[in-house]
Amino acid sequence: MTATSTPPATDPSGPLPVVRDRRHAREPRRRRGVWVAVVVTLALLLGGGGGGLAWARDTAYDDLAAQVATAQELWTSSEGRVADPAVREVLAADVAGARSLLDAPFLTRMTTGTTGTQDALRAASQAVHDSMLAHARDEVAAARAGLVPVQELGEKIYAATDGLGADEAVRARLRTALDEAATASGAAEAELAGDDLAALERAVGELEASLSTVSVSTEELTVAQDAVSCPAPDQEWNPDGGRVPDSELAAIPWSPDDRVRADVLDGLVALDAAYVERFGVHLTINSAYRTYEEQAGLYDPSSPIAAPPGCSNHGLGYAVDLGGGVQAFGTPQYEWLKQNAETYGWTHPDFAEPDGRVPEPWHWESVLARADS
Repeated sequence: MTATSTPPATDPSGPLPVVRDRRHAREPRRRRGVWVAVVVTLALLLGGGGGGLAWARDTAYDDLAAQVATAQELWTSSEGRVADPAVREVLAADVAGARSLLDAPFLTRMTTGTTGTQDALRAASQAVHDSMLAHARDEVAAARAGLVPVQELGEKIYAATDGLGADEAVRARLRTALDEAATASGAAEAELAGDDLAALERAVGELEASLSTVSVSTEELTVAQDAVSCPAPDQEWNPDGGRVPDSELAAIPWSPDDRVRADVLDGLVALDAAYVERFGVHLTINSAYRTYEEQAGLYDPSSPIAAPPGCSNHGLGYAVDLGGGVQAFGTPQYEWLKQNAETYGWTHPDFAEPDGRVPEPWHWESVLARADS
């Protein structure tokens, strides 16, 4: 038989011959090669020479971790120092959210950005800082306002003691305290216009220290003047003694030449009405408020009857001297007052009792005088 290159005839309707293609045999190898390439590429991106992405992610999360630590410290230090406590609650929530992100699995962190979290922390931290500024400004304003009446009293005491014999060293200490308080108040006012939180908080401390120093120095001078002016232990020197403003005094209706402090007049009027009902006549007013000069004219150092000027409750508008039977112990009028006067806010002081330092049945005082002394 002669060999030829002509293929044998095939039946179109029969089965096709099986032809093996070597390309199909190479396909699994190629797929394995692709996966290996992908894995190697990811490894390079995540770790090795192509690690720029991983480095950027790590840096961003390091920055977030540092920001969280700073925000936590701000939250802790701001307790009790904010004008609006709600801003601390917002900051606490944002810190918690940031920590959750930092604690998330690696792949989650790799697919989650930090920008939004960092922006929220930054805004919340700024809100807390601003609220701390507002709180500090409020504290400065309150401290300055609280210092004002203390300064005013100190200035009054300092002026009233001029030339009255109080220790000049004590007066000098009060003067220094008042000058330093004025300086502190002016400096604090200037700080209100700024945004220096530390300076504002220092100003509050300096104002509070000034208030304490002025208060102590004022009391020290008052005691020193009292020791010089008021020899009796139940007397107290008062800078208003004999210098009560006319606006704070009121005429006694049935004795208009005599005046008492306006806030004790109603009680005296009510007492007089009850006295009239009992005895048919008004209380006899022999003396009431006395000016400094009037008290000075009555004062005799050799006699305990009249107190030195500045030491008498007559000079404060809290005392009256009565007659019409009250000027003697044991009379019906005196005994009636002893039983009824305190119902209306008036009393007979211990020093004027029969066994007191200066027995004076006629001397009666408002209970406010005892409260002030």
